[in-house]
Amino acid sequence: MTQWQVEPIGGVLGARVGNIDLREPRDPDAQDELYRLLLEHLVLVFPDQAIDDDQQMALLAPWGRPYIHPIGRVAGALEAKVERIVDDEAHPPYQDKWHTDVTWDPDAPIVGSLRAVDMPPRGGDTMFASMYAAYDGLSEALAERLEGLVAWHDMGPGQAFISKAGGELVDRTREQYPGVERPVIAVHPDTGRRHLNVNQNFTSHLVGFDRAESDAILDMLYEHATQPNYTIRYEWTEGDVIVWDERCTQHFAVADHYPQRREMARLTVAAPA
Repeated sequence: MTQWQVEPIGGVLGARVGNIDLREPRDPDAQDELYRLLLEHLVLVFPDQAIDDDQQMALLAPWGRPYIHPIGRVAGALEAKVERIVDDEAHPPYQDKWHTDVTWDPDAPIVGSLRAVDMPPRGGDTMFASMYAAYDGLSEALAERLEGLVAWHDMGPGQAFISKAGGELVDRTREQYPGVERPVIAVHPDTGRRHLNVNQNFTSHLVGFDRAESDAILDMLYEHATQPNYTIRYEWTEGDVIVWDERCTQHFAVADHYPQRREMARLTVAAPA
């Protein structure tokens, strides 16, 4: 049996896992137990770690396939790697919007991870929201009306992608990955729980509705999904590692540290083949 200390952080999601060293290899039973905790708490925080890129990859490897972002695929990348997200005076933050990662990719990631490499003196927190809680908070009438509806997800305007990868590559990516339809109310494949499945960054419109109707409904759902009752806010310390379930959460990188430097190491995995 593991001797980890598991301490819930918020009322509806998040747990801090102590008495664990992510540098040490874990047997399959321990890795399965971590995944069970992830399904239960949606966001797992591992404070005060000292892992490298290979150890971050080893943490997620049992849960899915290494994920390559569509822009990377179009650029010719053949191997997933731990990416660096660097915010500083020359590189303004671009994750300061509520979103679920790359929902416009038909093969979107299922588990995400970040580790804090270089943090500013203050600020730079990350917020997470439970889409289980968002669904549970809908009125019965609205939940029934949303059941069976489909939304179109795409890259959106893509200013952040353009600033990082250039317009030509983003245009080619948009051609190859124009978007995907996803249910507004989805069912988690491992837990069977329903969750709200739209996000302001990448959900374009509701299929079958005119734009005014779609915008009104989606704007209401965006506001509902990210209300404080469904969220936690985590204050990073260098070395911290966070793993989250991409399927039933949203996250927001608070940009109040800008222009101070903040560097994170990010890795995601897609569903097993």
